[in-house]
Amino acid sequence: MEAVLIFRQPDAGEIPVIEGMLQRQGCFAVVSPGIMYTGTTAYPEQIPARIVQSANQSLLDSILAFGDRPVGDQSVSELLNPGAFPIWHYQRFRIYFRLRPLIVLRSTIEHYLKEADEITVFCDAADADSLQGMDKRIRFIPGALQKKASLNLQQLLGYLIYFKIKVLLNLLFPPDYKGKMHLLVDRSVRQRCRHQETLKLKFDNYTLSNLLDQSGHDFLIVNETEPPKLRGAASFKLNAGLFAGLGRRSRSISGEYIMLRGLLSPSLYRERKKMIADLVRKTGQINASDLHGMEALIFKAFTGLSATNSFFITRFLAYQRFFRKHSFLTVAAIDENSPATRCILDAARSTGAKSIGIQHGNIGDAQPAYLYTAKDSKNHIMADITLVWGEYWREFLVQKGNYPGDSVVVTGQVRTDIIPKLRSNPALVKEEFAAGKPLAVFASQPIPDPFLRRQAASDVFTAFSELPGYELIVKLHPAEKDAIEYYREIAAAAGCEDYRLLYDADLYSLLAAADLVITCYSTVGTEAVYFGKPLIIHDPLKEDLLGYCKAGVAWQAVNSGELKQLAEAILESKLKPDPEAMSRFIEKYAYRIDGRVSERTLAIIRAAESGASH
Repeated sequence: MEAVLIFRQPDAGEIPVIEGMLQRQGCFAVVSPGIMYTGTTAYPEQIPARIVQSANQSLLDSILAFGDRPVGDQSVSELLNPGAFPIWHYQRFRIYFRLRPLIVLRSTIEHYLKEADEITVFCDAADADSLQGMDKRIRFIPGALQKKASLNLQQLLGYLIYFKIKVLLNLLFPPDYKGKMHLLVDRSVRQRCRHQETLKLKFDNYTLSNLLDQSGHDFLIVNETEPPKLRGAASFKLNAGLFAGLGRRSRSISGEYIMLRGLLSPSLYRERKKMIADLVRKTGQINASDLHGMEALIFKAFTGLSATNSFFITRFLAYQRFFRKHSFLTVAAIDENSPATRCILDAARSTGAKSIGIQHGNIGDAQPAYLYTAKDSKNHIMADITLVWGEYWREFLVQKGNYPGDSVVVTGQVRTDIIPKLRSNPALVKEEFAAGKPLAVFASQPIPDPFLRRQAASDVFTAFSELPGYELIVKLHPAEKDAIEYYREIAAAAGCEDYRLLYDADLYSLLAAADLVITCYSTVGTEAVYFGKPLIIHDPLKEDLLGYCKAGVAWQAVNSGELKQLAEAILESKLKPDPEAMSRFIEKYAYRIDGRVSERTLAIIRAAESGASH
């Protein structure tokens, strides 16, 4: 038996080679999800989902175990925690997604070595180098080496202009610190959304807009924008919305101003030098502790992130300097486990403030950011208080994430506060999108696995190229502002012409107007249920990661054919959402859609210092 494993896009010259191999007796091929195989005489089967799932879980378990691995009288995660700065936990998420393609490839090879005498593997050059020598029966055909992306000079210049303007605005309109006891972090890309009271459109933090509006004069708001990558094609567009005060300027401070003040302080560089030297010494201890196999691979991935370690240490010290001058009882943020945000919370906590995380997206078994060990819990690595949407999320964090039970509080989802008003104004949202046909909304995502991301888009466009009864709207994720050409290319290849790509549209207005919603594992799926909309989950690996299908609030589609069949049945009213299942789902996952989540959230933050919140 001979196996051909296709883990990268074959070029035009390689397709005939693969097809020739498949003509040989006893030769078969499998393809990684998302690969656009263009052969005509044979089409490989997809790699079984169980292999991918098992590989992902094995890697995640290994990363969690590595943090607890003893080195002398401490664990790895304890060693990598210089000055109340748990850098190991900053990088776990990155390590997981950096290693996942390699581990899935290795697991697939190991699986097919049990039934094949020879294996030919089409994969990236870096993965081929990592696996050379694995078994003499394997022949690797690596792809061309990817060229290093050029410096993103134009976008960096735009960011520098933005940075200077933000600092200048902070100097001209300094915040009033008087009476400020709590701090809210606003790092989100500003999106089009509606004001809670007036329903007028504005550009704001989509998740926290109403919370920021309702927070009183005892709150200070730190706002900043993610800088563009040094290399690549990511764009950074200057616009007036980046500088709008939104009626909150007197109680807002620019994160860029805080960073500049830190960078101008000689003491920051002395502290950073000490922390980096300590980190280097401790990584040396770990390296000398007889690492092997998966441990060595994980540690190599961690040390490969040393440049970002230095950046995060700088951010931590700049914010620590700010919090030493201006003390707060609490500091709260969404996405509290992402490194750039965690720097702020950890800096505040090092000066005595309580850190509060506010759930911003779905949480699942495959998300290292929310999975901790018992040792992590003992060392208080997670936020002091975590506010979640519903009881399901609380149980998940306590039972699977090892969060202390009294640290997780159910409040509901902040941005649902506007839903009661939107549902009572259906004409307003229908008019906004001027659709002549039923609307199918595909909520795209920058899925870390590039093959799964492409497959999702390709299957959607392929299905709707044969569904003239719908108009397809692709609602781009906030992190996909530079992906318009990416989706246009996939749509063209699928022969889909009747579609719109929307980036700035208000998501909730779009959901209110939609007749069908499609997503993979996005929070948008949950929100579609809040609006009572028919929901299809594109799930080629049949994982049902967020339990939509099991809960009876969505239908599962593994390919374009199933997607088309389900969409047709919904259009013809042969399939309808189950209202009772949706009510149970909301109670379990979102507590209440009552317009009062911001009110409950602010009350818990204010009560945090007294201990009355949990």
